[in-house]
Amino acid sequence: MATAPKPTDQVEEIKAPDFKRAVELYKSDIRPAQGKVGEFAQEQSTAYKTIKKECGIQPQAAKAVFALFEMEESKRDDYLRCRAGLEAELGISIRVDLVDMAQGKDEGINPPAAAKRAPPKLVTIPKGPPEDTDLNPGGDVGSLVDKLAE
Repeated sequence: MATAPKPTDQVEEIKAPDFKRAVELYKSDIRPAQGKVGEFAQEQSTAYKTIKKECGIQPQAAKAVFALFEMEESKRDDYLRCRAGLEAELGISIRVDLVDMAQGKDEGINPPAAAKRAPPKLVTIPKGPPEDTDLNPGGDVGSLVDKLAE
């Protein structure tokens, strides 16, 4: 909650706008810096495309983690604590890392116990006699009728 500024006995002078100096600063400092920002942004974009295509990592995830890496440790801990709490409250978690499973790692990222599922139950389909075909699964129609009559 913001508090009102404390009244002071000092009066500040209101300066007249200096348009000429503002234009000079724009031409000498701001415009050249904007050009450099564009060049650096292109380099960043190229690097993030490489991260996506060659490393197989989503650029948004990489940007978020890199921002955490640059963050002060105490702020990072607070951020991660808050994020984990919110994710738990919303039921957001990775269930199974299929890439790690395909590579033979146990489950890669440890999913919460509630997210673990039992393996699917497989159904065995019995095979028919050797004369079965896709079009005639029971073999000869006559033999099928005989079987039904029994």
